Amino acid sequence: MVNKYWVNVEQLMKKPGTIGNMSHPLLSQSYRRAVGARLQFKFPFYGHKMANLTIATGGFIYIGDHTHNWLAATQYIAPLMANFHTYLNTSNIVYADDGETFVVEWRDVQLKEDKDKNSAAFSFQTILHKNGDIVFLYKTVPYNISLISSANHPVKLGISDAYMFKHNMHQSATPKRVIYEYHRIELDASKIVSNTVVILKAQPTCIGFETCDTCTNATLPHFKCLWCHSKKTHGGPFCTDEAGLHRRRQQWFEGNCYKRSKGLYCQTDDEDEIYDEEEYKNLKPLDPIVRFAFEDHEREMKQRAEEEKRRKEESLKAAVEPESRGGVATLTMIVCFLLVVVAWLAYAYYYPHTTSGQLLIKYRPSRWSIPNSHVRYSASVHM
Repeated sequence: MVNKYWVNVEQLMKKPGTIGNMSHPLLSQSYRRAVGARLQFKFPFYGHKMANLTIATGGFIYIGDHTHNWLAATQYIAPLMANFHTYLNTSNIVYADDGETFVVEWRDVQLKEDKDKNSAAFSFQTILHKNGDIVFLYKTVPYNISLISSANHPVKLGISDAYMFKHNMHQSATPKRVIYEYHRIELDASKIVSNTVVILKAQPTCIGFETCDTCTNATLPHFKCLWCHSKKTHGGPFCTDEAGLHRRRQQWFEGNCYKRSKGLYCQTDDEDEIYDEEEYKNLKPLDPIVRFAFEDHEREMKQRAEEEKRRKEESLKAAVEPESRGGVATLTMIVCFLLVVVAWLAYAYYYPHTTSGQLLIKYRPSRWSIPNSHVRYSASVHM
């Protein structure tokens, strides 16, 4: 079965108009490295037309708008994400793009944990089609994928997408940027063996419609599409589902699109402000520290409304009550709390046989570690 879909990358590279790389220096003889690549076509991922992606040695493609160190967390296309390296003589990661399909092959890659065991290597491909379809091909899977450890690297099979939301913080002029995962497809690892083919067929989404007429007249089985009249400075108008679960959720929320009705008429000037994805994203890297959160999105909207209400109530209360009294009380509470913490730490340190002492030993700083999903990658900027 796999031979029917497997792509001979060497032959594809000979095709006129095909670009790619058969031996990238950052992907050969390397570990936890990633390089950017630019597609010759716009690949619709969850309806978003993507032209840039990042290929990682860890068996996955990162397809986010911004590069950062936590590539394995979300916004990925992962035929087999694991702790792979390419130090074997036969190991390589090759890729090619003929304008209609983009193929990445992880060839004879080995798990880092198996480096000294002379274990067999894995070989698999990912094919991205211009229409949005994704194909996973597993040529060689030497043993049960369910046995692969996730202690040093997350093990994932499937796809995931997320959006970034900027929260304005009162304590800082710099907004806090949080990445929320809104959808994920996970494959059953026990069913992935040698000569397995997995085909993910792209389904239409509201965000893929580019005009008001096509958006409002769309009849999708799982979504109700609405036209969001976002300003051109915010990316321009766009089509959205009622829940606003897509990468433009920030504009969906700030434009009050969650309050819009499907019965609104299309405006003629909307078509002149069509969303330019390339201009809007600008592909700027994120800050060194990026927080990832996976939580209920409807609750997010309610929390923001409650926060605004609470802020107004606090400002009115502050105008009535003397500020000095509250400041002294707060300072006193902080000092008392710090004294209690210091006293407890001293007690636990000098009496390790007690319950407090054992708790301090168990959770001492040297035992702290980064979560598996936050494995760091050294990634180059998108080409």
